[in-house]
Amino acid sequence: MTTFAAIACLLTGCSERRSAADLLAEAEQMYAIYPDSNKTYIDLLQAAMQQAVRENTPECMARCALLMARQQQWSDVHEAYRLATRALQLYDQMSDETGKIQARLTMAGLLAQVDSLAQARTLYNICLQNARQLRDTTALRSTLAGMAELYLAEGKDTEALATARQIPFTEGEGGSSQALFVLANCFLQCDSLQQARAIYEQIDTRGNTKARYVALRHLTEIALLEGDLEVAPHYVDSAFATAEDMFFETLQQQELYHRASLEQQREAERAAYRHRLILGLSLGIIIFAGLAIAYIISLSRHRRAIQQQRLLAEQRERELAEERLLGEQRERERAVERLQQQEQMVSLLQNFIIEKSEILQRLQGEGDHKITLSNRDWREIEATLDSITGGFVARLRQRHPEFHEEDIQLCMMTRMHLSNQSIARIYLITVSAVKHRKLKLKKDGFGEFDPNRPLDDVINEI
Repeated sequence: MTTFAAIACLLTGCSERRSAADLLAEAEQMYAIYPDSNKTYIDLLQAAMQQAVRENTPECMARCALLMARQQQWSDVHEAYRLATRALQLYDQMSDETGKIQARLTMAGLLAQVDSLAQARTLYNICLQNARQLRDTTALRSTLAGMAELYLAEGKDTEALATARQIPFTEGEGGSSQALFVLANCFLQCDSLQQARAIYEQIDTRGNTKARYVALRHLTEIALLEGDLEVAPHYVDSAFATAEDMFFETLQQQELYHRASLEQQREAERAAYRHRLILGLSLGIIIFAGLAIAYIISLSRHRRAIQQQRLLAEQRERELAEERLLGEQRERERAVERLQQQEQMVSLLQNFIIEKSEILQRLQGEGDHKITLSNRDWREIEATLDSITGGFVARLRQRHPEFHEEDIQLCMMTRMHLSNQSIARIYLITVSAVKHRKLKLKKDGFGEFDPNRPLDDVINEI
């Protein structure tokens, strides 16, 4: 009985679960270090949510639901909205006003993403009132920034600028930098180029490569609109260098993530091996006791027990050999996956080089006037795009012979990931007009009526 009790205690100790708070802290720490590790981050959040449900800790459940909603806002809007609603209900039960504001801000952003602008504005107004009552500067800044972006989405540039000017800025906070981006974007949309340029130049982007790239890209755009061809090349070079830094940082993060994942897998295999070793040792103790008793009873039973032990050892060796073969097969599969990821990165870099070296140079040369592309230019763009995408334009013409040449050109610019602002400068039309053309092409040309599916996804499938 003493032996079996010791074995039971040992197995119980091996199966102890970590607390929901520890899992949530590990998820947030991992995401802060490896922001591109979405799969592992969501897995940790789901594990923390399940443990929080078992522990019945509403604080952890609400936090997990809110973080999962923010993580899934670009992949599954409806699931993200459901999670944000669940977080709001939990915060409401705990009377956590700050948490309720964060949940409502997330819901408002999701509603704005699916063009439910009226409902989003209602939630923003509630958040604005609550943030002012609580004197929560962070929540007030996020709310006003969201309302300004909502006005920009509606084309109300003046109202967006007036709202952005009400944002309280605090020195040294990351949220202030994000709000400054919103304010600068509002100035840019209102053609207040000098004010926008001054704000972009004062934004602190140290330690944030993505923010530095966005600021440099907008400064390049402003320099081109102002016709400042002396400063524009400097901004273009800096943006290109920053983009290279982003690319290599992403590769480095992926390398670190893969190493960490491999180490975790090895640790899990070692833990599983230790677990099997403990079970084998326990089984050996039981078998040894049985053999001792059997030896006392009869020599023949003792011999049969020894033979049985030898058979078990051989079976165990075969199982270990099979496990080693499976491990080698998994390693080969992982190597193939890494090769595919590297090929994908090379393709992304090719597209990026085309966008930055050809399109931006053309924008730089033309200034703020309409860019006139000749038929030869369009043929060169079409040939280059076909060579990189494996015949995208040829397939497009074959599938949709009814498309006009302007439709083909809009599809090519969309496939090259040109922004709506860049397309608008090419045709000297507004961004709203570009969006209308894309929407009309998506519905009338491709027969796609899903509002949650952009034209880029439809074209990328060709």
